[in-house]
Amino acid sequence: MKTLTLLALSLAAKGGHHCPGFSHDGRCYRFFRAPKTARNAEVFCQKLSAGGHLASITSQHLHREVMRLILRANGAPTHVWVGGLRYLTTGRFVWLDGSSWIYADWRPGKPRPTSNVDNCVELLANGKFNDLRCSETEAFICSHPE
Repeated sequence: MKTLTLLALSLAAKGGHHCPGFSHDGRCYRFFRAPKTARNAEVFCQKLSAGGHLASITSQHLHREVMRLILRANGAPTHVWVGGLRYLTTGRFVWLDGSSWIYADWRPGKPRPTSNVDNCVELLANGKFNDLRCSETEAFICSHPE
């Protein structure tokens, strides 16, 4: 009981913020198992916390940490939405939170060069990026400022 009280006081002293997933560069990353379309997952992440979005995977290190989170939270690898989106006018991918697209680990043959259908980005169970129809439903990873 004493430990629980100390933990509660410690969290209160820090403003009550606790990241149930993992923290990286001032952001909290969280896994959600309930399948949603990419759009509905993004809306969920935005409502979860101010500044929240589907997660941007901007480095190999962050990619590894996200894959560990999925395994730890889900018990097994699974497909998840992340915050990548193809601009239809340019065909380029962007991160919904405005992060620079400086890292990607695409599945061989992906992304399709001129797809008007597969415009959202998922992580496959093996960790590779894949472009997919945004209307599919999957688990997802949110990130938000701590």
